[in-house]
Amino acid sequence: MSHMSEGFESDNRHSMLHSVAYVAFQELATRISHRNTGHQSGDPVCDRMLARIATDENLHMVFYRNLLKAAFELAPDLTMQAVRDVVVNFRMPGHGIPGFERAAAQMAIGEVYNMRIHHDDVLQPVLRFLKIMEIEGLGPEGRKAQEELGLFMGGLDSEASKFDEKLAARKARMAARAAGA
Repeated sequence: MSHMSEGFESDNRHSMLHSVAYVAFQELATRISHRNTGHQSGDPVCDRMLARIATDENLHMVFYRNLLKAAFELAPDLTMQAVRDVVVNFRMPGHGIPGFERAAAQMAIGEVYNMRIHHDDVLQPVLRFLKIMEIEGLGPEGRKAQEELGLFMGGLDSEASKFDEKLAARKARMAARAAGA
């Protein structure tokens, strides 16, 4: 409750472009998280409610994603740098809530939201829509940000694969225990 009463201050106070880039990804992340939470709840009412919220989050994402695309037309280098900064340093808005790290770990194990989901279902769709790696005509700083973004995404994919392997091994151990019980 303290998080709600004290308010939330974004990590992305660098510029308006950082704010737009952040919400383009954050709205999709929130959509995915809400939708997966509803599915995992096992409660049809909860699932429908969170599906409705997820629909709204998706509309927000489309708006900000399109705004971000327009920003690339006006200031491609600065926008590329903002996207790189946001993607590399992305954190969900709830990160300041006491106990968030534990809850995030539980959500990762429960496949509500984890590195694979973040890479495949949040970052990749927005980056693909923006054709981020195909943007040409960038200056030196924009090209550097584009290259760094590509390297980061490759590294995140590798980390997500390691997480997937650990999660599969954990599930196998749990299944073996359940079968032996």
